[in-house]
Amino acid sequence: MALNRDLFQDNFNQSNEKEMSNAEIINKRRVINGYDDGLMQISPLKHPWAYDIFNLMIKNTWVPGEVPLQEDVNMWNDPDALTDNERRVYERSLAFVSNLDGLQTNNLACNIIRHLTSPEVILAVTRQTYEEALHVQSYANMVEALALDPDTIYGMYRRDQELYEKNQTVLKAVSNISDPMFKTGTFESDQRFLEASIGNVILEGIYFYSAFLIFYVLKRNGKMPGSAEMIQFINRDEDLHCRLFTHISNGIISEQPELWTEEFQERIIKNFRDAVDMEYNWGVSCIREGILGLTPETLRQYLEFVGDYRLAGMGLPKQYNVENPFPWIDEYTQGNMIEVNFFEGTVREYQSGSLEW
Repeated sequence: MALNRDLFQDNFNQSNEKEMSNAEIINKRRVINGYDDGLMQISPLKHPWAYDIFNLMIKNTWVPGEVPLQEDVNMWNDPDALTDNERRVYERSLAFVSNLDGLQTNNLACNIIRHLTSPEVILAVTRQTYEEALHVQSYANMVEALALDPDTIYGMYRRDQELYEKNQTVLKAVSNISDPMFKTGTFESDQRFLEASIGNVILEGIYFYSAFLIFYVLKRNGKMPGSAEMIQFINRDEDLHCRLFTHISNGIISEQPELWTEEFQERIIKNFRDAVDMEYNWGVSCIREGILGLTPETLRQYLEFVGDYRLAGMGLPKQYNVENPFPWIDEYTQGNMIEVNFFEGTVREYQSGSLEW
């Protein structure tokens, strides 16, 4: 974020009678549209939840090269280790998640950060941007380790109609505030930014989840364990990213409650429902009639369960009221990473670069 030279100079030129105290400066801060001199003072904090998440992100530090993939390489090169359908589902899942993290890296760096005015929120989103870039590298490591054709993976959306439509939908949502002339500060523009922020909850908290589930199903059946471990690291990051943007969105609503109209809430609920439907349709196009115990019916229920949890995080009513059909998933999404239920827990303290604590 560029230094706001006018505010900085005004502070210097003000007389003692007009000069704001440090407490007044902090109290004028908001997630967006707040007082900002560009100096990134984070003590004292106006939004401590952002700094807490930032510190958890630091504790979670890892690099893709730590994840062993040799067993996956051996399986991929063994014609009897995976069925043709399992290979197709693996490649299709890898194609989408690699596309999605690339879109998200650009979205955060180019669209979101420039409108934030809380230093601690900027810190957390900047760290998230780094982690999204790390995920891009992770998928590249998987592609290279298995000697997959990069064009087959990264360019699959050009030949796969369902993947193309899903990418287009995601791109449209994250590009809602991408116009260089877009600025917050009006009711309409602030609602657009709030919708984009909640769009990040949807992106991080729903759109990844059928692909993540597929990797975990493969590992549960003794297949491609290194890839699933890579996804575990990524999933752990995405959980915090989703939590961060839930806080950002709720922070904006708290500071600007006039934006949270009944009509707007209905639109947000529809966005969540549409995301669940789209993720389900894409997931079914991957697994078809089913794979390794994962069926279209259980996939639908799982995504509805996830969708309800994300809605509840925004203070919106649940739409589906279903149970998690895959309680075993805690072994992969929780284990030594999350203290209690994956969707309700808090991240434990654990060593950097490890899924153990």
